[in-house]
Amino acid sequence: MKIINKYGHYIMPFYMPAEFIVKKAKGSHVWDTDGKKFIDLTAGIAVTSLGHSNSELNNIVSKQTKSLWHLSNLYINEPSVRLASKLCKNTFGDKVFFSNSGAEAIEAAVKTARKYSTKKFHSKKNEIVSFTTSFHGRTLMGITLAHSKALDNGFGPLPKGIKSHKYNSTQGLDKVISDNTSAILLEVVQWQSGITSANIKFIAELKKLAKKHNALIIIDEVQSGIGRTGSLFAYEQFKIKPDIVCFAKGIANGLPLGGIITTDEVSSFMTPGLHGSTFGGNPIACAVGEKVIDIISKKSFLNRVKKKEKLFLGLLKDINNNLNIFSEVKSKGLWLSVTFLEDSNIMVDELITKCHQNGLMILKANIDTVRFSPSLIIEDMLIEESMQIFEKTLTQIQNL
Repeated sequence: MKIINKYGHYIMPFYMPAEFIVKKAKGSHVWDTDGKKFIDLTAGIAVTSLGHSNSELNNIVSKQTKSLWHLSNLYINEPSVRLASKLCKNTFGDKVFFSNSGAEAIEAAVKTARKYSTKKFHSKKNEIVSFTTSFHGRTLMGITLAHSKALDNGFGPLPKGIKSHKYNSTQGLDKVISDNTSAILLEVVQWQSGITSANIKFIAELKKLAKKHNALIIIDEVQSGIGRTGSLFAYEQFKIKPDIVCFAKGIANGLPLGGIITTDEVSSFMTPGLHGSTFGGNPIACAVGEKVIDIISKKSFLNRVKKKEKLFLGLLKDINNNLNIFSEVKSKGLWLSVTFLEDSNIMVDELITKCHQNGLMILKANIDTVRFSPSLIIEDMLIEESMQIFEKTLTQIQNL
């Protein structure tokens, strides 16, 4: 039986993977089992920020596996403490909790916020306010926070105490956030409807209401964090100081690692046994995470991310000048989205398949939008080549 048939036979049908089988990857290139080469603008969905099979990180993995793989959090391992220290020194935070994924980071953030607010203030102060067009993972809590029928249909009953409001809208916000609000949970940069940044007025109103009602601010940086937007964390660009930040994806360049960063005060309400993770803070993942933070936190590195963003935007502008089929191009660092005009005849699923045929890997945002989240060290030459393939593929579809 061919591997693609085995996949369908043995793997639960949660995904619709590409039609090719990946054999290996290096830098911003991927090869399939037939030897075909692709330029990768997905980076494992904003994960392999320092490229596939990064030699520097490979050496760290090799060294760490020779000394310690796993202990559990009943024992202290050095890489986890060193990484926690670096995360705190580079952010607002004092304390870190490590999980395996972004969804688990969200769960930890909500539990921590509720314990803090119900113990410090009153027992009914447990509501979480989140926003439309958001994405916070696929746990029951995550899909409840997103308020999306596409995500939560058939999975009820859903967790209670979650309130929703329209993203980037201040109208009626003061009716949603109250003295019963434990925390406001938001992405300062969303991707579900294309790369969308929180506006200044919205952020200012959130800060004012959070202060008025003693509500914590939780920022989900699972995808926007670790240099993706041109700063170590995106919140740095929005004049907002969070109480809790959720991180994952890019932190360990593909090894499972996530977590939250918070303050001493918020952390003090959590005690041993209230939360935990068997694999969280794994020494191999944390050893890699240390190096990732060392590299990505440098201003010179982050400035290069912004320069590469400008290169992408210039090339996309040229493509649209030639083809006139984009309704909108949006970006924040090396996180870009392209939305197509209604009359462009571009079907996103078909476009992605044809891009694969031409040797380019891109991501779907929704029915009319694609997104790019390449490695943060992708070479300028590959950016130019990838956009040539993108334009070629769009032209082929238009000429059908």
